[in-house]
Amino acid sequence: MLEVEPQLIDTYVRTGTLRIISRPLLQSGPSSLRAAHATACAGDQQQYFAMRSLVYTNIGMLYTADDIDVALSELTSQLSIDRAAFDTCMSSNKHEQQLYEGFARAKNDGVQSRPVFDINETRVIGGRSYADLVTIIESVQP
Repeated sequence: MLEVEPQLIDTYVRTGTLRIISRPLLQSGPSSLRAAHATACAGDQQQYFAMRSLVYTNIGMLYTADDIDVALSELTSQLSIDRAAFDTCMSSNKHEQQLYEGFARAKNDGVQSRPVFDINETRVIGGRSYADLVTIIESVQP
């Protein structure tokens, strides 16, 4: 998905044809909550997608780290981000309630894994190539 999403953004999101809604799926327990929280904290500084990409790219390292918060903070060195503000956001658990609420909404909507695409009334589960997604998007546009 990390390869396909930027293309979807350029082709469809920037033109207003498509919206990307990211929902937290917290099925890996506290580590997935902390990773989602880090992404939200980076989002406070307009670095949501960049941090999410770093989290996905480094997921194995993060989930085996001795201290996931330290590992997540260290990832921010790759971003244009105020690390002190990020660390304050993380320690305050600022986004925790909204993440739990988003997880509950995802479960209520039947989202159990990633990625899931709801394109108009068509649900597409699992990763697809950009070409496959373009075909689906074009076929269901009103």
